[in-house]
Amino acid sequence: MAKLSSFFNRLSLSKKLAFWYGLSLFLMLSLFGYFLYETFHQSIHHNYDRHLRFEAEQLLPFIHTRDTLSIDLTGYSRNEALKSGVEYGTYVRLYDTKGRLIYKSPNFSKIDQPLEVELPDIPEESSSSSQWQSLPARTLFYPITDRDQNFCGWLEVTGFEWTLHEELSRFRQYLYILIAISVALSILGGYWLSRRALSPVASIIDAAKSITASDMDKRIPVNYQVRDELTELAETFNMMLARLQKGFEREQRFTSDAAHELMTPLSSMRSDAEIMLRKPRSKEEYEETIRRMLQEVRRMSEMVHLLLQLSRVDSVHRSQPETVNISRIAEVAAQKYREKANEEGINLDLQIEPELHVRAHGGYIEEVLNNLLDNALKYTGRGGKVSLKLQRSSGKAVIHLEDTGMGFDSETKRHLFERFYRANEAGVQEQSGSGLGLPLVKAIVELYGGKIKAYSEGEGEGSTFVVELPLAERKA
Repeated sequence: MAKLSSFFNRLSLSKKLAFWYGLSLFLMLSLFGYFLYETFHQSIHHNYDRHLRFEAEQLLPFIHTRDTLSIDLTGYSRNEALKSGVEYGTYVRLYDTKGRLIYKSPNFSKIDQPLEVELPDIPEESSSSSQWQSLPARTLFYPITDRDQNFCGWLEVTGFEWTLHEELSRFRQYLYILIAISVALSILGGYWLSRRALSPVASIIDAAKSITASDMDKRIPVNYQVRDELTELAETFNMMLARLQKGFEREQRFTSDAAHELMTPLSSMRSDAEIMLRKPRSKEEYEETIRRMLQEVRRMSEMVHLLLQLSRVDSVHRSQPETVNISRIAEVAAQKYREKANEEGINLDLQIEPELHVRAHGGYIEEVLNNLLDNALKYTGRGGKVSLKLQRSSGKAVIHLEDTGMGFDSETKRHLFERFYRANEAGVQEQSGSGLGLPLVKAIVELYGGKIKAYSEGEGEGSTFVVELPLAERKA
C-alpha cells in the first residue's frame, strides 16, 4: 500500500487528473450498468412469468375441483409441450392443499434429477428461479380455487429461461466491454485534456526557471485573450516579479548610494589627515582640521543612525505596535525644537488637538516628527514661520506641517522620498543632510497604514507635509 501511494505521489498532475477522472467514470458507469443489468434481469423474469401464467391458465379448464382435486388433459391442445424435452418443454405438477402430488406431466419421467421446490405458505401466486438440469429454470405456483373461491391446491408450472439468460449474458458482456472502452477512452481523453489545459503551467514553469537575479525584467507570457485561473496565476507571478525587481533595484541603488555617501566624508577625512602629516602644522591648523573631521564624523553618524532606523523599519522581525498618545509625542517634539526656532528667528506655531491615539511605536512616531520639524527649520530662513497642526479628521490623526521656506519644484517632488536624494534648489546643497530623513518618515508612516504627501507652489514658496495615521480606540 505504501509503495502504491509513493508511486501515485510521483505521478504528474495531468496523470493524476486522468486517473481520478477515469476512476470516477468507472464508478458511475459501474453503478449505472449494475442498475441497468438488474432492471433488465427483473424484466426478463417478469416477462417469463407472464408466459408461465398463460400456460397455467390454459390448464385451468381441465382441472376439476368438485369432489376431489383432479386433472384430465383430454383435448388439451398443448399436450406435446408436456412431453417435450429439457430445452422447450413445460413441466407441470398438481398438488392438493396438503402438498400431496396429484399429477405430474409425462416429461418428468425422462428426468433423473428431481425438481426441488417448496410450496408457498399462503394461497397467492408466486414465482422463483432455480438451477435445474444445469439450466436456469423458472417455476410459477398458481393457486387453484373452486367456484366458491375456496382454495383447493397448487398448479406448478416450470420452464427454462436458458434463451433469455443467454441474452442476459450477452448483455452483461456488452456492458463490460462498453465500460472498459469508455474508461480507457476517458483516461486517454482526460490525460490529453489535462495536458492541454495545464500547458500554460508548463510555460509558466519554464519562464520562471529562466528568470534569475541578473534578468529580473523578464516576465511570464500571458494569453490575454483567455481569462481563466491560469491567466490570473501568470499575472500574479508577473506582479510579484515586478515587486521583486523594484526591490532589487532599490536595494542596489541604496547600496551604491550609501557607499558613495559614506565614501565622500571618508575621503575628505583621509585627505585632511594626509595633508596634516606631510609636515608640522600650527596649533590653529590642527584645530581647524580636527573640526572639519569632527563635522564629517557627525554627518556619517547621522547617516548610519538613519540607515539603522530604515533597516529596522523594513525588517519583518519587529515588536507589535501599541496604542500611543500622538498628541503628547507631538508636544514634546515641538518643545524640543522651539528653542532652536527662537535662536534662528523662526516663529513656531503649534495647534495640537489633545488625546489622539494611534497604533504605533512611540519612538518611530517621534522620529517622524523630529525629521519633519528639523527639515522645516533647516530650510526656513530667519523671520520665517513654521506651523505644526495635529487634528482629528475622518477617523485619522492628521499632521499638517507648513513652512515658509524655500519649497521645491515638481521635479523635486517626484524624487522627494527617494533615499539619498537631495534637491538641486539653491540653498539645499549648502545644508547638511544625508537624504535619508524623508524616506525614513515615509517608511514609518506606511508601516502603520498611513500616508504622507508633500505640496509646494515652487521654489521660494514654502512647503507643506501632510501625514495621516489611523486613529486607535483608547483602552479604558
